[in-house]
Amino acid sequence: MVPLEFYRTYFPVKSASLLRALASASVPAQVHQGELLLREGEPQTQLPLLVSGIIRGFYFDVNGQEITDCFAVRPGIPVAAGADFCRPSPIYLDALTDCELMTIPTQEVVRLLDQYPELLRLYNQMLVDSFTMHWEIKTTLCRSTAMQRYQWFLRTYPGLIHRISSKCVASFLGMTPVTLSRLRRALREQQPEE
Repeated sequence: MVPLEFYRTYFPVKSASLLRALASASVPAQVHQGELLLREGEPQTQLPLLVSGIIRGFYFDVNGQEITDCFAVRPGIPVAAGADFCRPSPIYLDALTDCELMTIPTQEVVRLLDQYPELLRLYNQMLVDSFTMHWEIKTTLCRSTAMQRYQWFLRTYPGLIHRISSKCVASFLGMTPVTLSRLRRALREQQPEE
């Protein structure tokens, strides 16, 4: 996708000069399934924005097990490890499918945030949306049964269950792949799945 077309499609901003500035600083990129975009502890020097595909954020628990923290699936969403680009990443980011991205250097993002109040407002809204999503994930995981968590996943991420590994889904939902398989079977017996 052409950068200017991408920003016109996914960024609700009115300033033509801002759209041109974002487009001129951006480079389209492709990432292959299984490729790491960012490692825990590394600085995020580029801000990827999802054009297509699925990106996962994950970390390792005390026993060395991968814990899936979040998924980026919606086109236009920033694929960021945190709100502060100057801090080392607290998580890993990897591609669960082949992905198309629009990348912009984080230094340029910071400069444009200072220059364009409209972009700062959009960035703040994206932070609120991200915080809201992460809070919903955490409360769902803490307050719901395994079946409720699985049904929430199906509603929140329609079709994703068929595009990524059961291991990632189970890790995200705080259960084993065996438990997830049992839940899928039980739900299929009650009604057609997804």
